[in-house]
Amino acid sequence: MFTHIAKLIWNRKRSNLLIISEVAIAFAVLFAIISAGLHNYRIYNVPLGFEWENTWNIQLDTGGQWKNETDKVTLKAIVDVLQSHRKIDSASVMMMPLFENSRWRSGQKLNGNDIIFLANRLDAKAPENLGVKLLAGRWFGPQDNDDAFSYIMVNQRFVDEYLQGIDPVNFEFSDPEEPESRPKKIVGVFGDFRQQGEFSTPMPYVFLRYDFEAGYSYGINNIAIKFSREESAAFEAELMKMLKGVAPTWEFTISSFKTKRDTQINQVLIPLTVLAVIVAFLMLMVAMGLFGVLWQNISRRTREIGLRRAIGASEGSVKGQIVGELVVLTLFGI
Repeated sequence: MFTHIAKLIWNRKRSNLLIISEVAIAFAVLFAIISAGLHNYRIYNVPLGFEWENTWNIQLDTGGQWKNETDKVTLKAIVDVLQSHRKIDSASVMMMPLFENSRWRSGQKLNGNDIIFLANRLDAKAPENLGVKLLAGRWFGPQDNDDAFSYIMVNQRFVDEYLQGIDPVNFEFSDPEEPESRPKKIVGVFGDFRQQGEFSTPMPYVFLRYDFEAGYSYGINNIAIKFSREESAAFEAELMKMLKGVAPTWEFTISSFKTKRDTQINQVLIPLTVLAVIVAFLMLMVAMGLFGVLWQNISRRTREIGLRRAIGASEGSVKGQIVGELVVLTLFGI
């Protein structure tokens, strides 16, 4: 039966080519949308590794290139003022912002292999303030002030991919391609830190410590402030006045992590929704095309159908052949 139907379709290949192509395109887009949706749903349910509720971000702009000797003092004064405010539970500095598309991607040699990871430089209390979960070792502390090592923390994914079978706490390694740089020493392991939000792919991640006394030559661009309860936008004016009182020449952009998170989620969901609507119209067009083929088969093949009925074919077998041709035609497209 299948061979017979396939032969009938082949004999009308020119008229059937368009509908097969339409089915193929529609289902290719449909499968792509389903694949993207399942992928995003899977990574959306992976824990972020930090808390964003009741937290705001202050983006800093010094108005020029970072001057470490003077700007580090101003930054410390800003953090002290923020932490002294009765409404603010904590203030943490970090180089790379959360819920934005910018990221610090780095790599080096480890045990003869190339390793790739994301990184962020933040102060010693920032991981705890942001609710990062410590799995092994310790947080950054004053014991990390010496210049013997570049003290770091890594996430569990870094350990699973690059340090299998090795105790990561107090593990020391250096990059043979940069012999002048200080060797790194892992002091702690944390769960995860997906700084780019729920739809970002989990990757190995590294925390580098920002020392308020030494500063950092490339500068720090962000401060995360956490409240005990949700604050309204009215507090933004008071906060801006406070910041300008400490650094009148600096520019500040204040935004809540909730707003930044919603924006980033919409950047993923809106294109997927638009594509889903397009796919729905494509499927509707395919259905209309198949009904057109069905009508054409019935209207143009009345003599064939009548002959088959005259020689004893049942009504069910005639319907089965016509519907079977549509099914096989669709399967060819898929």
